[in-house]
Amino acid sequence: MRSFLNRLSKAAFLALVPGVLAFTPQLADADELSDLNERVLKIEKTQAELYHTLEEKKEPGLKAMISDRIQLGGLLEVEAHVDSNDVDGNSSDITLATFELAIDAKINDRVRTHVLFLWEEDETDFVDIDEGTIIIDLAEGVSLTAGKMYLPFGVFESHFISDPLTLELGETNETALLVSYSAGPLGLSAGAFRGSVAEQGDEDNVRDYVLSASYAPNEDIVLSAFYLSDIADSDAGLFDTNITPFMTDTVAGWGAFASITKGAVQASAEYISAVKRFDPADLASVNAGGDKPMAYNLEVAYDVSDKLEVAAKYEGSDDFAGFPKRQYGAAASYALFENVSTSIEFLHGEFADNAGDRDLVTVQLAVQF
Repeated sequence: MRSFLNRLSKAAFLALVPGVLAFTPQLADADELSDLNERVLKIEKTQAELYHTLEEKKEPGLKAMISDRIQLGGLLEVEAHVDSNDVDGNSSDITLATFELAIDAKINDRVRTHVLFLWEEDETDFVDIDEGTIIIDLAEGVSLTAGKMYLPFGVFESHFISDPLTLELGETNETALLVSYSAGPLGLSAGAFRGSVAEQGDEDNVRDYVLSASYAPNEDIVLSAFYLSDIADSDAGLFDTNITPFMTDTVAGWGAFASITKGAVQASAEYISAVKRFDPADLASVNAGGDKPMAYNLEVAYDVSDKLEVAAKYEGSDDFAGFPKRQYGAAASYALFENVSTSIEFLHGEFADNAGDRDLVTVQLAVQF
């Protein structure tokens, strides 16, 4: 099976050399027409991919104006994979991996809204409201975001189809209040929310918070750091409230991200971890002293042309059940047509405790509208 996967991945890279969607849409601000023109220019510059980060993915599509105030955009991703896994055996499937529909509205010069509908085959039984926020510009460089959102805990930049292990550990979707400040190269955010995980007696209070800071001295360098008061509130499912309703002790999480671009080459690194070990009673611990979940992701990407990009990665995790201890691979992205992209990736994962290896080949076809 593995020899077949290797032949398949080599043949696909040589024959297809395909690609991911790449475009970084923004919410409508001062001038809708100018904003739309800016998006079109960005598509022309980064034709091979639609997005690199979770934040960009959650602003999908071309955001066409359907009225004086409302923009509409969407994303469709169809994926096929072949998985040779020593743990779960061999499998293959074709799925509608992502359907997103975003509706953004400009209420006035200071207030706008963002609603994102999401459906993922084998993940959701019906269309969810993945995000629903009100954004208010309080002053120059200062904004308030209220509603259901992905908290700024992690950047999760990637040039692959599969989510990086840092996203698997750190992605956090909550209803929150978030204040953001930006001035030149500096960006700061602070937010409060009531998480789904709590210590007994504290479950009905808004007690959780997130902090993030970013610094981009120029367009080629980005540095970020972030902190979450309870990493068990992430979407990783570290703590199962169906088994034990309350935690013995909450554990915070922290992380850092850096990326640098030099011409056609971009390199990025991200690290996310719990700040200390969990009490053994709170997680399915493999360590007598408790688990300390951690994940990291290192990637390098090269723009062969405006339409073609290739990338390589090395990532890993620790005390993160169900995910590889080490994983590496390569990917390629190619723009078939305007707003239509295809990608292929090969990943080899190695699991802890002699649990075996995994070889995964995934092909994706994506369209933004």
